Amino acid sequence: MIIQDTMPATVLAVGRLMAGTAGESRRSAHLFDLHSRGSHPEFLHARCGTAMPYDHLEWIPVGSGMPCERCLGLTGSAEQTRLPRPSRGV
Repeated sequence: MIIQDTMPATVLAVGRLMAGTAGESRRSAHLFDLHSRGSHPEFLHARCGTAMPYDHLEWIPVGSGMPCERCLGLTGSAEQTRLPRPSRGV
C-alpha cells in the first residue's frame, strides 16, 4: 500500500530518445527530475537543459546507455566534500 504522504515530490529518472526517433549519437541517457503531477508536459527538460518530447522518451534502468556528461556533472550537490587528488610521484 502506498501512503500519499510518503511519496516524494520529485523522482529522479533516466531516459533517452527511443530508437528510430533520433540517430544513435543523440540517444544518450539523460537525468530527469519528474514531479508527481497527474499530467505530463509535452516536453521534458533534462538536468542538462535538453528538451525532449515526452512521447519519444524511453525510460531505462540506472547504468544503462551512454550517459550525458552534462547531466552527470549536475547530479552532485555543491555542498559535497571534494577529496584532494593524490600527489603523483615521478
